[in-house]
Amino acid sequence: METIQRHAADFVRTRLAPASIPNDGKQTPMRGHPVFIAQHACACCCRGCLHKWYHVPVGRELTENEQERIVKLLMAWIARQLTMDAK
Repeated sequence: METIQRHAADFVRTRLAPASIPNDGKQTPMRGHPVFIAQHACACCCRGCLHKWYHVPVGRELTENEQERIVKLLMAWIARQLTMDAK
C-alpha cells in the first residue's frame, strides 16, 4: 500500500495538479494501475471531473492540501476494494 500511495501522490502531482494540462480528460488510463481505476471511480481522473464533482476551479494549480486529500480519497477507495475482494 505504501508503494501505491507513493504512485498516487506522483500521479496527482504530475497529472492533476498543474494549472494547465495539455491532454486534460485523456491523461488517466482506464486500466493498468490500481490508482488509475480509483481515479475514475472517484471522479479524480482529470480537472474537468474535479471541477464537475468537487467544484475545484479549473486553471489554477492544486494546493498541496488538495493533492493530499485526493490521494487519501484514492487510497481509501483502493483499501475498500481490497477488503471487499478478500471476502
